[in-house]
Amino acid sequence: MKVLITGCAGAIGKYLTKEIISDDRVTSVFGVDLEPKIKELMESNFLGDQQNKFVPLQIDLSSDKNISLLPDVNVVYHLAAINGTQLFYDIPWEVFVNSIQPTINLINFYKDRDLKRFIYTSSSEVYASLTDLGLNKIPTPEDCLVGFADVLNPRWSYGAAKLSGEIALISAAHQFNLNFSIIRYHNVYGKNMGLNHVIPDFIERGKKGIFQLNGAENVRSFIYVEDAIDATILVANSDKAQNQIINIGTDETLTMRQLSEKIMQIFGWEGKVKEFPAPDGSTIERSPDIGFLRDQLGFKPKFTLTSGLQELLYK
Repeated sequence: MKVLITGCAGAIGKYLTKEIISDDRVTSVFGVDLEPKIKELMESNFLGDQQNKFVPLQIDLSSDKNISLLPDVNVVYHLAAINGTQLFYDIPWEVFVNSIQPTINLINFYKDRDLKRFIYTSSSEVYASLTDLGLNKIPTPEDCLVGFADVLNPRWSYGAAKLSGEIALISAAHQFNLNFSIIRYHNVYGKNMGLNHVIPDFIERGKKGIFQLNGAENVRSFIYVEDAIDATILVANSDKAQNQIINIGTDETLTMRQLSEKIMQIFGWEGKVKEFPAPDGSTIERSPDIGFLRDQLGFKPKFTLTSGLQELLYK
């Protein structure tokens, strides 16, 4: 089996690449990313003794001129995007274009080929805005209402691009019989996954003795990266997940204030946390209904939030 992974050197992509490449059924993993990330991935020996299976492709997927360089494969995992909450506000145009344009180009390239499955990683951002309006249940199932209350808010540059990608893929499935699975991640965290997210940002500041938090009353659930990867591969290999949207997350929720308290306890930090308002558009409560993932696909996470955070302490 030949597999293509876009964003292979990204926060989640490098963990997925490592797991996919260890599968004996997989003969080649084509990893698409931009310089210098792929080179750094190889030099870090993240892939261990399976590096001979890995084929780096330094391709800018936002340019349709480069798409012809892609190989024929059996499965596509499309993760490539610019992510990070602050970036949604700082560089919304780059965020939008670098999410939707690669998705369109990939679908257009593979829609007429013999592809077993196109795995698209979307986001809970596609429905978050409407949850605050009371239009969705909490925990929120996959068949919820999607959209945005205020399209003038640049925050939705990411969520809108992800939703557009979902619609593009579903449209291609109807017209070209392209099999897909759409994954909506809910706050994946883990070792060495970069900043611009609440857990790594709080820890990075905490190491300097700075304890501050945005949106203390906001409620979220978190899933450790190894569990998220296990769930992703489970979805990709399941017939039940074909042409479906699947939430990936946990049903363990807490406020951001409780999260900060838990992190400080695990790391042995003492001090007063300075609280700031949440960014404009930040959802008050976002937690997934994972009934399909748990009951239909049999997913069981290995990590609780406490044990996952403890992994970060000992990295």
